[in-house]
Amino acid sequence: MKILLPALIAAATCAVNAWAETSAPASTQSGGFMLGAGLGFDSGNFSEELEDELAFIGPGFDVDDDGADIGKDLYLGYVFGGASSFRFGYREFGEQSGDVTYFGNKTGDYVLEADGVYMAVDLLLPLNETLFVGGTLGLQNWDGKVTARNAFFSSTESTDGRDFFYGLRGKLLVNEGRGALVAGYSLYSFEDEYGEELEYNSLSIGFEGYFR
Repeated sequence: MKILLPALIAAATCAVNAWAETSAPASTQSGGFMLGAGLGFDSGNFSEELEDELAFIGPGFDVDDDGADIGKDLYLGYVFGGASSFRFGYREFGEQSGDVTYFGNKTGDYVLEADGVYMAVDLLLPLNETLFVGGTLGLQNWDGKVTARNAFFSSTESTDGRDFFYGLRGKLLVNEGRGALVAGYSLYSFEDEYGEELEYNSLSIGFEGYFR
């Protein structure tokens, strides 16, 4: 599957670019350098995985997750065919944190942090002269760190990996196509060297500037 992905992406890119050239305004058809930044509202499954592991120890354990947190996304790349793009960037995911209780009494807490560089392609089709929608496929390098604490000690474990992610993306061109407001959804599914899976569901907003 990983061998076929570059060919599939290349074919899809050509098709989308051809469609955009006939549908998008002439002022946005030329390619150019791109800079972008965004915020991601990230929620994950670490609390569920932790709760499953604690269930093997015995009954009475519960994990209270703090909920979604805000992460950062900085990137540069190349925009083409209206609003499609190639991106290379750095992603810092929002913290996953919470408390561990035993029969209602807090026994400890945890914090999971993850970040890394990535590459992605966004293939978008025009709905009108300024609004574009489509999908994203990317490859995320990630480093994760979990810190667990209780009344007696604190421990930290680190892991890393490289996994594909995908999602939906929309752009609203502004300033005569020189920039765009961006919104999207991405699903990240990471697998560490122990075979454990870590997921992030991310809703994002951001802005891109184009130099074309």
